[in-house]
Amino acid sequence: MKLHHKIAKIFGYDCIKIKKNHLTLESHLANILSGSGIDLVLDVGGNEGQFGSMLREIGYSGRIISFEPVSHVYEQLKVVAADDVNWDVVNIALGAENEEMEINVTASSDFSSFMSASDYGAEKYSGSAAVLRKEKVAVRKLDDVISDYVPDLDAVKTHLKLDAQGFEPSVVKGGTTVLSHALTLQAEMAVQKIYQDMPDYMQSLQLYRDKGFEVTGMYPVSRDRETQILIEFDCVMKKIGRKD
Repeated sequence: MKLHHKIAKIFGYDCIKIKKNHLTLESHLANILSGSGIDLVLDVGGNEGQFGSMLREIGYSGRIISFEPVSHVYEQLKVVAADDVNWDVVNIALGAENEEMEINVTASSDFSSFMSASDYGAEKYSGSAAVLRKEKVAVRKLDDVISDYVPDLDAVKTHLKLDAQGFEPSVVKGGTTVLSHALTLQAEMAVQKIYQDMPDYMQSLQLYRDKGFEVTGMYPVSRDRETQILIEFDCVMKKIGRKD
């Protein structure tokens, strides 16, 4: 083992050489966004701005629109995006209908969801996924609000990122027009369901393939340390033809 690998392992890391086969989500996104000429990223589930910040770090300089419904998380997102003139943040949730709904606000903001935790999720993430309170939020159809920010979808090349904690099918149902224009797509998918009634990865893959997308990369987000079985992964997809 080379010295730099030994040093990295002491601190709990590993060293890999990034090649053209895109071993990391970041390297793959950098390639697919630039290769597809993407100049608009719709960040559904903006949270505290982690994804938008990562896009800037990998060299994407185009427009970002982040949607985040939870009020205190949105305030943090605003701070992160404040100095970026090409990054808009919107304090709404996206779904299948225009309505008001109560969202479960959890101890760790990235677990907040309209859905209740499954038995597996409650056991596995008992602290992080603990519900602290419920908050009423505005839910809007993406197709109904997109014109407020993007007057002409035909004039942009869109990447749609979905991380709605099990609510993704509702976002898709309310955003069929936007999805038909998107060239690339990124969605978090569940191998182990951490919320009740959420789709598993097979159902999610079929949903997006029915919309004309095919997989370009899959990248683990979390796994069970004991069994090594994946819990969730990020799936990046590219449009192959157009389907409404």
